[in-house]
Amino acid sequence: MKQLRSTLLLVLSFLFAFGGVLNFAKPVSAATNYVTVAKSINPGEISTDGEAEVSLQIKGTPPADVVVPNDVVLIIDKSGSMVSGEDKMTNAKNAAKGFIDLMDLSVHQVGVVDYSTTASTYPIGTDKAAVKSYIDGIQANGNTATGDAIDAAMGLLANHRPEAQPVIVLLTDGEATVPSNDPFGYAKNKAQVAKDAGIIFYTIALLKQTDNPDSSGPNLLMKEMATTSNHHHFVLGSIGLNEIYAAIVREIGIASAYDVKVTDIVAPEFEIVPDSYLNNIPKPQVTGNTLVWEFNELKNDTLTFTYKIRPISKTNVGTFNVGTTGSIIAYKDYSGSAKIKNIPNTTLTVKLPAPKVTSIVEPQGHPDGGNVVTINGENFVDGATVQFGTALGTATQYVSGNELKVTVPAGAQGSVVVTVKNPDGQKATGAYQYITNPVVTSIEPANGPLAGGNYVTIKGNFMMYGVSVKFGTKTAQMSLYSDPTYIRVLAPSGDQPGAVDVTVTNPDGSFTVVPAAYTYDAPPSTDPVIESISPITGLITGGNNVYINGKYLTADMKVFFGDKEAAVTYISDTRLRATAPAVAAPTIVDVTVQAVSGITSTLTDVYTYTAPVDPVPTITAVSPNTGYTTGGKNVYIDGTNFNSTSQVYFGSLPSESVTYISDTRLRARTPAVGAPSKVDVKVVNGTQEAVLPLGFEYIELVPDPVTITSLSVTSGTLNGGNKLYITGVNLKSGATIKFGNRTAILTNLISDTYAQVQVPAGELVGKVDVTWTNSDGPFSTLTQAYEYLPVPVTITGLSPNHGTKDGGTTVYIDGTNFDVNSTVTINGASVAVTYVSDTRLRIKTPVSSVVGSVPVVVTLPNGQTASTTFTYDPSVVAPAPVITSLSKTSGPAATTVYIDGSNFVTGSKVYFNGVLATGFAYVDATRVRVKSPAGTIGSVVQVTVVNPDGQVSNAVSYTYTA
Repeated sequence: MKQLRSTLLLVLSFLFAFGGVLNFAKPVSAATNYVTVAKSINPGEISTDGEAEVSLQIKGTPPADVVVPNDVVLIIDKSGSMVSGEDKMTNAKNAAKGFIDLMDLSVHQVGVVDYSTTASTYPIGTDKAAVKSYIDGIQANGNTATGDAIDAAMGLLANHRPEAQPVIVLLTDGEATVPSNDPFGYAKNKAQVAKDAGIIFYTIALLKQTDNPDSSGPNLLMKEMATTSNHHHFVLGSIGLNEIYAAIVREIGIASAYDVKVTDIVAPEFEIVPDSYLNNIPKPQVTGNTLVWEFNELKNDTLTFTYKIRPISKTNVGTFNVGTTGSIIAYKDYSGSAKIKNIPNTTLTVKLPAPKVTSIVEPQGHPDGGNVVTINGENFVDGATVQFGTALGTATQYVSGNELKVTVPAGAQGSVVVTVKNPDGQKATGAYQYITNPVVTSIEPANGPLAGGNYVTIKGNFMMYGVSVKFGTKTAQMSLYSDPTYIRVLAPSGDQPGAVDVTVTNPDGSFTVVPAAYTYDAPPSTDPVIESISPITGLITGGNNVYINGKYLTADMKVFFGDKEAAVTYISDTRLRATAPAVAAPTIVDVTVQAVSGITSTLTDVYTYTAPVDPVPTITAVSPNTGYTTGGKNVYIDGTNFNSTSQVYFGSLPSESVTYISDTRLRARTPAVGAPSKVDVKVVNGTQEAVLPLGFEYIELVPDPVTITSLSVTSGTLNGGNKLYITGVNLKSGATIKFGNRTAILTNLISDTYAQVQVPAGELVGKVDVTWTNSDGPFSTLTQAYEYLPVPVTITGLSPNHGTKDGGTTVYIDGTNFDVNSTVTINGASVAVTYVSDTRLRIKTPVSSVVGSVPVVVTLPNGQTASTTFTYDPSVVAPAPVITSLSKTSGPAATTVYIDGSNFVTGSKVYFNGVLATGFAYVDATRVRVKSPAGTIGSVVQVTVVNPDGQVSNAVSYTYTA
């Protein structure tokens, strides 16, 4: 292998042969295999015109406790681009010094190449302080000669220790500019020379924060320059740079394999798809069906190499090995022992392309079949079969890979899937339609009522599920679809009597018309007919019910008794109920029904009006037979021959209200009288009457005394609203209950000794009398029986419950029973209070001298208090100002300069080398405007921004010119 690698491995082999000579390596069995490999294919099955991707996963597992000495050269880009926009130079120097701090220089050595237009070097050695001091002195300027820097690093490594592995770690922002002719290609070639010389090559791309690493040209180039893709790293805006250097330090001297050569040979049934391997780092050398990857070192990671293959033959199918037995990985371990690892094989199944159907010539035909159709498409194979739905086509003829001819089998009317199946089982589909017009052989019955609704059976053939039927222009409702030969429908209503066409239409649009196939019968007469009435007599006062019997009676008909219209109730088409109208004198009249159309039916001289005869009433009992002189008592009168017009008198006074219950019972309300007495009770029916002498006695009303003895609850808050029970004697509905001067609500009178009331809101805290007053006057008082208690105040939360010790935080205090005159203190200090509602107050926090929780106390005018805590946080420190750019980086004194950046505030000041700029104007937090103060022509000064809190920005250069 390469001279440097051979020398290193020879020395290591010699040293390890004497076990324990080096303190940086422990002997490990040379038989150990530190490399594993897996091979996969995706997809696992393709057609003869398809492609599949082969993937090799090569995993390295370093030996435990073996550290090989490394001579490392750090290449650090110091071109001018390293300080434009972002101070990448400072970050790069700090990260490099951190790298050196982490290195074990008792085992390894380190040197430095720093470069811009030219390269400078610091020799390889073990003095950490000296090399870090050298790095501190690096200053950024000039162009980017990356290729020359690699040349300089190879010069430092030309005389590396024989036992040490040479390593280059290149950090750059990627924009190589020297030489002017293809600087990237020049750098890439120098990196390849270094790798060919056995040098392990790491690259770190220092990208801008806005760069896309997946598409950044410099980043992709440096990834290709690295020993493998896993030897390449990148950062955006220097973020994570220290961690990357630390990770490389951990890898230094530890590897799974050296001088790795991966040889993968593709089986002869396949060929490699050109350029399908170009994304690999490193790229393979491809010769025929052989791919070879070579790289200096495999770390403790997994490398993935991919490429694509495709079948050579378009007719050879089956399952084939992807590679051959010559596919191996050759490498050397840390001791120089040569190792070979066989690459496992995998298989790929190749099949013919699936057939495709592009068209079917004559894609429709009669359900009887027998017609020949042509199927056009792709990838047909001799021996292919054709199926129409579930039926196999006959006499299939293979014309070519693009054409088949087949005889269509019989099938059911409708669309079916045509399936072409090659001998290997692969299928393609098309569509075919069996179609013909439906056939009608009979329609039974062939006639029906004009209103429709009768069942009609249609027999024939080729009637599809979903078929529709029209009688004339109206669609019939489908009742039964049995099969293509038999259906049943409900006939729709007709427009007029007579024959109509019957049209049968299939869902596929095929149809047949049977002329004059169904006849609508003329409807029978529906003129109204009166056959009888009941009863046939009634009083001249009318109002009685008369039932009219007949046929073809409707709800909109009118009924006349003579020439007077009666109120009508429709019962059925054979019966109406009419309320006989009143007439002036006894008479006999016709009864007539009249339809809306004006057609009538009359029974002549059928109803007789008679004069009324007043019945003679009798009184058998009055209950109750006593009542107060105030009247209003309901009395039941029992007897005979009462009617709805009966009147009742108590003495000479008529009842206030009489209710007819039945011909044997009335209910009457007693009128008020002036004094107690016994009076007659009289019932009057027109000219007839009945009297019960002294049948009712009026007595004097004496109110019952009322007493309340106890309350179930004797106290509550001023809000009231709670319920309690009052126990007493002669408690009556309609009573007034007072708690002090406030009226309570009687919610439930359970009995005359027990009642529930709702307590009213109180006026003042303290005890009050409770008084019950019945509506008829008597009252009772329990002195000082109920006590109103103060309404408790509570705090349920603060929003927010913390803020800075600078004060000024708006805080909402949520709780209950706040007063408009509530006061608030925070840590003993009174604050202004805004009353929002009885459940919310608003305050602003005062400045606090302490950090942490302090008490918050709400106090009501009555002295009640509630408390919680508020947390004071430390003061928020505003971020320091940052300068990103100047609108002008040079000019004479009094030049207007816009300074862009972030975290600027009103009151900021700008200094040019400590001299205060004039004409300061605050634009916003990202821009201010100044005029440069006086300065010396040719001098370079540092511009800084100082915020009012004393925080100072970074410095940006400004040059004074004439």
